[in-house]
Amino acid sequence: MERKLDKPEKKAPAKLTLLDIAKKAGVSRSLASLAIRGEPGVTADKRARILKIAEELNYTPDPAARNLASNATRTIGILVSDILNPFSASLAKSIDAAAREKGFDVLLSIEGHPDTDAQKAINSLLARRVAGLILIGTPESPELIERVGRRIPVVYVGRHLSNERIDSVSNDDFLGASMLVRHLVEQGHRDIVHVDGGESAGSQRRREAYQVAMLEHGLTPRVVKGQHTLDGGSTATDAVLSLEARPTAIFASNDLAAVGVLNRLLQAGIGVPTEIAVAGYDDMPFAGTETMSLTTIRQPIDRMASQSMDVLLARMQNPKEPAMHVLIVPSLVVRASTQQRK
Repeated sequence: MERKLDKPEKKAPAKLTLLDIAKKAGVSRSLASLAIRGEPGVTADKRARILKIAEELNYTPDPAARNLASNATRTIGILVSDILNPFSASLAKSIDAAAREKGFDVLLSIEGHPDTDAQKAINSLLARRVAGLILIGTPESPELIERVGRRIPVVYVGRHLSNERIDSVSNDDFLGASMLVRHLVEQGHRDIVHVDGGESAGSQRRREAYQVAMLEHGLTPRVVKGQHTLDGGSTATDAVLSLEARPTAIFASNDLAAVGVLNRLLQAGIGVPTEIAVAGYDDMPFAGTETMSLTTIRQPIDRMASQSMDVLLARMQNPKEPAMHVLIVPSLVVRASTQQRK
């Protein structure tokens, strides 16, 4: 069964390919291609090493492949669900840097929500003849994501997909949420409420992990509807404070919602963490400030960005390969917003 479109069978002895050069030089195929074509995005020492290996092995570039690389894979599109979400904005910036480091131009669209706008934005990017798309938390519809994936190489970032056709890169939301619940339990909390993230990327697995972890510790899960926004966290906190049994800890689905929780608790004169502990998810820069000092789960943005580009390039080069679903391990960052209960 044919698996790699860029490696046609030949009757003659195996001909050197760009991938052979890349492997011997210890670099990616795309970087080797940039070096041999004399394009920017390659350091001087790596370019010299790649060219030296190509000369020693008497490598002759394939004109068809060279035309494909120069015309079809020079620009990628990035679509962001919510540019006002600091995590999404930071991730888009890191992906842009990773793409440009590999010699790609980038078209950025911020009209990713709701799905009707996402569809229009995707059509606009396709009309600009981008060679691939990186979708950051959008669209929400699995059917729409799959339809796009049938038209162009796609990597979905921020949500773990089970679709066999669509590549995805995300942190392990289930693991991260489980770690956070365990931390709160170890601090002595038994009544922990989860402020949900709605349909936002990652929220479903965080919610499910919270529920599973609470049950594993013999505790009763309580989920309050929210959104990955300041207002979502604030409104959810009003609902939490109206509960007959007030919790001792709140786990918000992301840092932005957690800030909304903190603001509302402050307005209500409730001490954090003395009366209610608060934790978030993402570890945005503001989470580590002295004012916030927010316990949270850190998503490794730079690693997610580089993995996204690597997966997209692999999909461009081998469109018939099985989908890759990359899960990156997050880490717990403990700060002053949670503490040991006596």
